Amino acid sequence: MIEKIINTTLMTMEGDFSIIVKDLNRDILLFEKDAERQIPSASTIKILIMVEAYRRYINGKLDLNEKISIYNAEKVEFSLISEMNTNHYTVKDLIILMMTISDNTATNVLIGLLGMDDINNLGRELGLRGTNLQRKMMDFEAAMKGRQNLTIPSDLVKLMEKLYRNEILTPTACQEMLKIMSTTVSKDFIIRDLPVDIKCAHKPGELDCINHDIGIIYTPSCDYILGIFATNLKDNIQGRNYIAQLSKELFDHMVKLGGLK
Repeated sequence: MIEKIINTTLMTMEGDFSIIVKDLNRDILLFEKDAERQIPSASTIKILIMVEAYRRYINGKLDLNEKISIYNAEKVEFSLISEMNTNHYTVKDLIILMMTISDNTATNVLIGLLGMDDINNLGRELGLRGTNLQRKMMDFEAAMKGRQNLTIPSDLVKLMEKLYRNEILTPTACQEMLKIMSTTVSKDFIIRDLPVDIKCAHKPGELDCINHDIGIIYTPSCDYILGIFATNLKDNIQGRNYIAQLSKELFDHMVKLGGLK
């Protein structure tokens, strides 16, 4: 039934889509489309950056309360930090800003602090086969040279499921990371048209004509992972609308049946 709902809706949409739906309570993959397609990650790769920061913290190599100085040369456009008067933030502040408002200055400072190699090595250790951080955010020169940040949808689903099942680092760290993701400021994408009392831990991502969102949706019936990754779109408004529509149709189906079928 889910397959019919999603495929019928996709017939009305322009672009290329990768979609994964997994029932976490029953550990059942309910729907999968082009889950192994390698695509630009946009901001979804920030989940892995957050996990590496917590790995360093758990191993005693990073203090989340340490204050980091941010210099003007590190600031990028469309960043709250770039607009603020203060230039000192704790590591925890940077993580929260990176995840909740997708602040790219915070992200770039964390990448510099943690190192791309260590972030990518962690991805490989976690079994992520197609996720690779190759440049900082807003580095258009690197992007033009082909150094794009990449992922495959199944990698991100695997990463989110490991967090949900407390299989990364410690249960406390997993739950803290999911809590941060559940306070994402954006109420667009997969959460936009859902009831306001529904909890969702998610990370959207957006580039020109590319829209992604990956998250865990917690409902009274069950908890499920939903990943929708759209490329080759007409524009980003269209992409956000598509993701919200697909998410709402899936949620309504779940509520109607009292659980995902």
